[in-house]
Amino acid sequence: MCLLRVFLTLLLLFSAAGFSHSESSDISEAEAVYNDFNTLEELERIYQPYAANASTYEPMYFLIGGDPKNSKFQISFKYRLFNPKGSMWESHEWLQGLYFGYTQTSYWDLRSDSAPFEETSYKPEIFVLTNNFDVLPDFGAKLFLHTGFRHESNGQAGDESRSTNYFYFRPIYIKPYFKRGGGLYIAPKLQLFFANDDTNKDIHKYRGNFELDVSAGYLYGLVATTKLAFAEKGVSGYVDLTYPLSPLFDDNLDLYLHVQYVNALAEGLRDYKDREEVFRIGFSFVR
Repeated sequence: MCLLRVFLTLLLLFSAAGFSHSESSDISEAEAVYNDFNTLEELERIYQPYAANASTYEPMYFLIGGDPKNSKFQISFKYRLFNPKGSMWESHEWLQGLYFGYTQTSYWDLRSDSAPFEETSYKPEIFVLTNNFDVLPDFGAKLFLHTGFRHESNGQAGDESRSTNYFYFRPIYIKPYFKRGGGLYIAPKLQLFFANDDTNKDIHKYRGNFELDVSAGYLYGLVATTKLAFAEKGVSGYVDLTYPLSPLFDDNLDLYLHVQYVNALAEGLRDYKDREEVFRIGFSFVR
């Protein structure tokens, strides 16, 4: 037993010596990086390196309805799946634009005493977002393609369950005006519904297979966004106006004033056959 202890001690000593020779400098450098933080945000950047792959996607806002019963908020992000420093990134160009996306839209009844959530739509998706095709240089414009698959559900069961799935194809035309920090954004969208829940088999007749998004405005000014959805049961319209509040607060408040008008069928999933006309006002973080 004594010889075994001596052998193990010598083995550990030799291992430590070899380790210190070959890897001590690397560990010291790593420790210097990992110990160099003064805030939790800096620590998060060190220990959550994949977080750099996450970015904004659809608008994020909190809006109170003209009738508080119709208040609404939305969160959204996208996550780039493949490491831009990896070998697959260079050898397979299409992987550079492969994303997982998630959007959650909640309708909040702020008029009732208990302020219940009337409905929430959960919208995970997988999609490809291309680089500029560089086919419109003479016009000073850029053309992209956004295409993918989205599932949308209200997370309920039984008769309250609503869900749908669709593939979409969405070219994006952007005409920037760099001197004034503005631009024009046009994005027609073709969407093909399938595997709808039994409780909303005909939702495509209310949502429609074609949408058109148009935005115009300025980086440090007003941006107007409109969406038209063309369906068998009627046309739906959405208008969003956003304006940065930061200049009004000496660059101290990073929020947008957000006004929204909706006159639409199937804004939510639960009562998709009903046309809603709603005015909302509030704040957005991403427009």
